[in-house]
Amino acid sequence: MHKANPLISSACLLGVLLVTACEQSSSSPVKEPSVTEPAPAAPRDDVGSEKSESLPPGATTGTPAPGFSASNCQAMTTLSTSASGDDGAGSVAANTQDDNLATRWSGPGKGAWLTLDLGSAQSLSGTAIAWHQGSTRQNHFTLATSTDGTTFTQAYAGDSALTNEAQTYAFPSARQARYVRVTVNGNTVNDWASIAEARACAGGTTTPTPTPAPTTDSGPALPRQPYLQSVGTTSALVAFRTSTSCTPFVRFGEGAYLSRSASATVTGYRHAVKLDGLTPGRTYSYVVEACGSVTGARTFQTATGPDVTRVHFTAMGDFGTGGSLQRKVLQVLTPERAGEFLLTLGDNAYSSGTDAEFQSNMFTPMAALLRRTPLFPTPGNHEYITSNAQPYLDNFYLPANNSARTERYYSFDWGPVHFVSLDSNCLSYPTTECTKAIQQDWVAKDLAATTRPWKIVFFHHPLWSSGEHGSSTSMRKAFAALFEQYGVDLVLTGHDHNYERSKPMKGEAVAASGTKGIPYLVVGSGGATMRPFETSQPSWSAFRDDTNVGFLDVTVDGGTLTAKFITSSNTVRDSLTLTKTVGSSLKSALSTAAPASDTPPGPVDSPYRQPAFLQQGPVPPADTAESVADQPEPAHQFVHDQP
Repeated sequence: MHKANPLISSACLLGVLLVTACEQSSSSPVKEPSVTEPAPAAPRDDVGSEKSESLPPGATTGTPAPGFSASNCQAMTTLSTSASGDDGAGSVAANTQDDNLATRWSGPGKGAWLTLDLGSAQSLSGTAIAWHQGSTRQNHFTLATSTDGTTFTQAYAGDSALTNEAQTYAFPSARQARYVRVTVNGNTVNDWASIAEARACAGGTTTPTPTPAPTTDSGPALPRQPYLQSVGTTSALVAFRTSTSCTPFVRFGEGAYLSRSASATVTGYRHAVKLDGLTPGRTYSYVVEACGSVTGARTFQTATGPDVTRVHFTAMGDFGTGGSLQRKVLQVLTPERAGEFLLTLGDNAYSSGTDAEFQSNMFTPMAALLRRTPLFPTPGNHEYITSNAQPYLDNFYLPANNSARTERYYSFDWGPVHFVSLDSNCLSYPTTECTKAIQQDWVAKDLAATTRPWKIVFFHHPLWSSGEHGSSTSMRKAFAALFEQYGVDLVLTGHDHNYERSKPMKGEAVAASGTKGIPYLVVGSGGATMRPFETSQPSWSAFRDDTNVGFLDVTVDGGTLTAKFITSSNTVRDSLTLTKTVGSSLKSALSTAAPASDTPPGPVDSPYRQPAFLQQGPVPPADTAESVADQPEPAHQFVHDQP
């Protein structure tokens, strides 16, 4: 990805304010700022230390705590408390159990935690907390429980209400636990944790009603709405941008209940927050909370595992115009229609693949779709106009599961299908990590290793096309034999602004009757100005359309693959059905398939100055033939194959 992090050293210069970024703490930090009291310079325990404090004699477990009350909470007595640290000026963990709202525990840094030990595992329904200066600070926090004090399971994530009164946070269901941990990820005033009183709530016979997730956005609008990247069976990335520098977090959970949270690892303006510990094939809701912005809840589905035999997805290329034809396609390609994920086939941002064009011509018009539909792109020739597609690499967070650790080409699994994204631009614009030979070696090993019954490859330049550019014989000579050798079932491309489907091809001709061939589809009809076919239809071409914009809708179900070209008028212009025998014994072999590796970290902006993307304005839509015109690409040796 070539996404360097030039700010590691500068972040450490921030001292106490960014102590967690530098992975060290000061021996004499400053006490938490307070509105009501001075901040004496006093030593405190190191941030990483833990202190355990017993409560006064006579305290017992499993009984209501005297002198403390909170709505909808039968407060339990705490045997002892511990914390990640305190301010060194007397604001210790035990203060949260003294029934005195004038005292508090105060812990430094985002991620500071307070743990309540009940003495034995008991039934808990939630936690009640009275926040220090709660009427002026909204705290970002999570609640987790444990039976052994070592392994904690998250039970709640949210923000405090602006009140000094004790607030009760109900767990989704009663649970057995001895320990309750409150982890505070800063508040709207500073990065400290300050709790006046905290109690575990006794579990009852009824299940508490969970707090519903917000359904609409609130606060300042994000300059880029969330979009889903590298979604797999057990993890996903939620990427977005903010207008101020902060360390945001994402609340998420199965169904409509947001029971967990994940925080960004770097303070800044561009973020990709990783959600871990997900379950394959499940629907998750998520909410982004960043710099005062809260996005309404959206849902997405994790990738299905090898035991699932059905998958539904969509694909299109040459769409990133921000113009009228793109809008027509998106009126039909709604989140409900898009399937489980979207493949793009290149030319994601006309006309030059700049960051401003990505924002104006892709992420803005497609915001509603990309908030709910995981995206797996491939680069086009227009992305390579700007710095060999560096803005493309900076805008996406993709699997880097090749030896070069680049996101220019990658593979992933979803249900019964193994997908491979190649970078066909490397033939014209080779880089140290992406040449024809490097990709040939990688794709051969990758296709040989998969045991998924279906294999689909996608990239930009077509091997078979009778459109304006014609067929890329360079790509055909480089990869067609490999596709045939390793049993590729379908190849999807763009580049020519039309739709065309070849007959099953083998070598340099249509596959002979009774032999397996590969259909090659050009789906360059996603929104760029259409280009007419200038030659008669070749004998190898099964169907072509240079009039309708649209996308490809694909369903794989057991041994049947069905692909349909859907136009902007919501009609099916072409369809393809492939069948094969999928053995029942394949399931056990599939279970050994390795997951894709993580994406490299993204670019980081300086927290001291506004990044360039916040200073750039919108660009005009690429809504004319001239604005989507191509530069010559001699390395591809485009030819029009004879009829």
